[in-house]
Amino acid sequence: MKIIRLFLLLLTIVSTCAVSDPTKPEETSPCVSNDPLLGDSAAWAVGALHLFNEKKYSEVVEHVDSCFGIWGPEAGQKQKVMYDNRKSCPKEGRVSVIEKRKIEKNWLMNDVSTALWAKARSLHKLDEIELAKTSYGRCVYMSCGRTWDPQGWFWSPAKDCAKYARDLLDG
Repeated sequence: MKIIRLFLLLLTIVSTCAVSDPTKPEETSPCVSNDPLLGDSAAWAVGALHLFNEKKYSEVVEHVDSCFGIWGPEAGQKQKVMYDNRKSCPKEGRVSVIEKRKIEKNWLMNDVSTALWAKARSLHKLDEIELAKTSYGRCVYMSCGRTWDPQGWFWSPAKDCAKYARDLLDG
């Protein structure tokens, strides 16, 4: 019996090696970080921003949708708890080291709100107005999420989404 198990294990390893081609890059999941300095949800959000900046709007929507089910519900629950407990959202702009730590503790809400912002803006750019309205609504709900701007400050994806949503509703 042990010999059969060992044989099956060896066969599995050999067949896996025979199928994979080390010269070809493996398909990577947008839900898994390849960067040791970024967690999975952060890499997902950064990936959405990168695609948005490249004006690959359809790819942004696909990218965000591919992992939203993993992090979106939990982030929404965290936001709900903050609403229910009447906790104030972190500050925006340039912040102190202490405030920055508070913002970073909300990493999941930050990542999800950032990804939702990229999706909503992309749908708007694609002229998918009804879908954009829905995505803007989800983004606005995540009001305590913050996004780091490389120029040195935090901004609120929810506030930006609210501005664009208002424009759609007024227009």
